[in-house]
Amino acid sequence: MLLYSHESGRNNFVQLLSSRTRIVLILAIWLINIVALVLWLESTKVTRLTIAGGQQGSETLALTTAIAKVLNQADLGLLVSVFETGGSSANVRLLENGRIDMATIQADTPTPRSVEGLATLYHDAFHLIVRNDAEISSFADLPGHRIAIPPTTSGQFKSFWFLAAHYGLQANQLNALPIGEDAANFAMEQGQVDAVFRVRAPGNAAIHDLIGDKAFRLVPILQSNAMALKQPAIAPGVIPLGSYRGHPALPETDLPTAVLNRLLVVRADLDATVVYKITQAIYAHRSDILELSKLAGFIGPLPDDANSVIQAHPGARTYYDREKPNIIQRNIRLVSAILYTSVIIGSGFLALRSRWVKSRLLRMSSFNQQLMKIATTARNETNPDALLANKQELIDMLAEVIADLDKAKVNQDEFEHFTFTWQAVDAMLRDRLNLISLAPQRESQKEKIA
Repeated sequence: MLLYSHESGRNNFVQLLSSRTRIVLILAIWLINIVALVLWLESTKVTRLTIAGGQQGSETLALTTAIAKVLNQADLGLLVSVFETGGSSANVRLLENGRIDMATIQADTPTPRSVEGLATLYHDAFHLIVRNDAEISSFADLPGHRIAIPPTTSGQFKSFWFLAAHYGLQANQLNALPIGEDAANFAMEQGQVDAVFRVRAPGNAAIHDLIGDKAFRLVPILQSNAMALKQPAIAPGVIPLGSYRGHPALPETDLPTAVLNRLLVVRADLDATVVYKITQAIYAHRSDILELSKLAGFIGPLPDDANSVIQAHPGARTYYDREKPNIIQRNIRLVSAILYTSVIIGSGFLALRSRWVKSRLLRMSSFNQQLMKIATTARNETNPDALLANKQELIDMLAEVIADLDKAKVNQDEFEHFTFTWQAVDAMLRDRLNLISLAPQRESQKEKIA
């Protein structure tokens, strides 16, 4: 019996639902399911990114590979792949064409507006390695010698010719051979070239292997401050004592040279949220990256745009500026002074307004008192001339109040309240004048009746 009652109640409830209501409920359920599906798909969405890491065996390729590995393991919804490329110049072209998302470049590499910075990776130093028997003691001594320089697709190639231009050397004066690292090392060991030029971090493994215990030495590259006048990315630096050999030390002292930053750059149109996430993850997991590449210890933020050779991507800049005081905090004294002055001016304004409103209310009160005085006088007045004088006084008073209304000395509500009282007094005066004018007729009628 109870089961029957329950089933009957449910059927009655279903019958109470109109077909339109049932359709709305079904659509609502479907909408909730669709929204839940979209949210789930968004949460599982993977953003695929590509990094141009540089030449095979290079420090940049090793460092970017380490960065990609850590980012992929950090559960950020990112899948980062690293590709071997020809160098800084080739990387910029790939970024500009939209074929990759991120890349490493030398800071002196020209970049279009479509490329923006994410971080500085480490310092590169200009290296000029020469044979001991070569009569080369400075860059200016290179004419008449064979020099192995990096491939044309690399930023190092352009750095070499920048140095040549600074020292006043023309291309026809130099026997510069653009070849890969392995070929250059072999040619140097075989005596086929007299010098090798590289732009690499001090202590670079490939240069260390090249020099080994061989009769090679490093030549200082001077005038870096003068070079910085032409190329702001360049700064004075040193290759530390013993960077490539401890005993006998090579170099024998801290060797002066020119240095510049190796940068991690991105496409300018890359989503700012993604770039922020990457920047944050690099710093949060730097110790993990450091285990894979010691150069990760040199990763640092980009300088402010005014002092940087490349503009920071908005996503990266947001991360770097996250703890910087905002414009209000930076100008707290000025803001406090403005607020203090505003409070004083506001208080003064409110006081003046209050005084003005009070004076206006007093003025309207005096008009109302005059009206009541006229009404009291007219109530017992029997002289028509006196009543007419009172009426003229009313007219003058109304004209004065209307003039005040035009000058905003009286607001609309106060005027309407005044006119209501004024009309009542005016009506009473008219009634009194009518009564007085009819009084003689009534007296004559009484006499006739008598």
